[in-house]
Amino acid sequence: MTWNKKRIDELLPHVAQEIMLIQPSIVKTEDIYVWQPLNSGVYTASSGYYAASMKRNSNQVITDDTFDWIKDVWLAPCSPKMKVFTWSIIQKALPFGEQLQQRGMGTDLTCYKCKRRETSMHTFFECPFAKEVWSSIPMKHVVHLATGATFREAVVAFRQAICLPPTGVAHNVLPWICWAIWTARNQAIFENRNMSPMEVANKGISLARKWSYAQDQSTIKRRDIPRPKLRNQNPAVLASTTTCKSDAAYDKATKRAGFAWIFTNASGSRIDQGSRTQNYIGSPLVAEAISLRSGILSAVNLGIKNLSMFSDNITLIRAINNDAQYSEIFGIVKDIQQIAFAFVEISFSHLSRVHNSDADLLAKQSLHLSFVMDSNLS
Repeated sequence: MTWNKKRIDELLPHVAQEIMLIQPSIVKTEDIYVWQPLNSGVYTASSGYYAASMKRNSNQVITDDTFDWIKDVWLAPCSPKMKVFTWSIIQKALPFGEQLQQRGMGTDLTCYKCKRRETSMHTFFECPFAKEVWSSIPMKHVVHLATGATFREAVVAFRQAICLPPTGVAHNVLPWICWAIWTARNQAIFENRNMSPMEVANKGISLARKWSYAQDQSTIKRRDIPRPKLRNQNPAVLASTTTCKSDAAYDKATKRAGFAWIFTNASGSRIDQGSRTQNYIGSPLVAEAISLRSGILSAVNLGIKNLSMFSDNITLIRAINNDAQYSEIFGIVKDIQQIAFAFVEISFSHLSRVHNSDADLLAKQSLHLSFVMDSNLS
């Protein structure tokens, strides 16, 4: 289950390096289909939509001022509801007077405030009422929109638009203010309830602040989650549990990595360690995965039965524990999960880099030594 480099160089020399960077499973895990545009390898409707859009617009020149569906909508720092709302505006899916006229619906096609033609740009930016709303928001820099600008261009222009303290909003406030203007418009038309520009501005900022605060709180809670424990909490088992800390050092220029793993007993005394290097490593994540796999294989050879594995790469630990799919380490993760059946008790946990310094140093020494040996041979 390793690549035959000689045959690859003979038959496919133009893609030899790309092939060698693929890490096959050592326990012969079955191949799977992966969706290449995403690192997870799992297809999503939004990524499919984006891939189709990019293919259709492949001749378009991309610059920093170009609207990007992924960056400007689907990865925007706001709630999913606001993302769909922004998408609806750009796709002209909201029932403004302009859209109703195009569909042959309705008779009153004018703005409820100023009686001008109702479009998305007019409602959110050009109407005197909307201008008063924006003037009530303490922005770090005033955003200027050109005459005849589209909502896409407005989204791009507002990328760096940040509210000043003490609003408590540190990210782009555009979708929240537009949502507040839109709901105020609907309340006035359908419920005869009118809000002042200041009330609308405060409502938008309040919604953005509450969402931002909720994200901060969820981050704090995630940091407080205790590491996974061994399945069996029998004191006799815990007393015989061996700890293994693994780490990797990666050199992007040469695609080479150094791997290291250190074993300690229940009292914290080092009982064994190992290290090695390998070429054709595609990323730091792949390096971390191979290092952990090397550590668990070493544990099998040492006859260890109760093992607690640690890595400072949380993505890798999540992939192992949650069976999450990451295409570049799929085979390695399946190897680790399969080898785990050789143990009576085993757990995989995340460890901060601060507490993994010994394995980190050993991996860096291994990588450095490989370069020294290469220079001596040359």
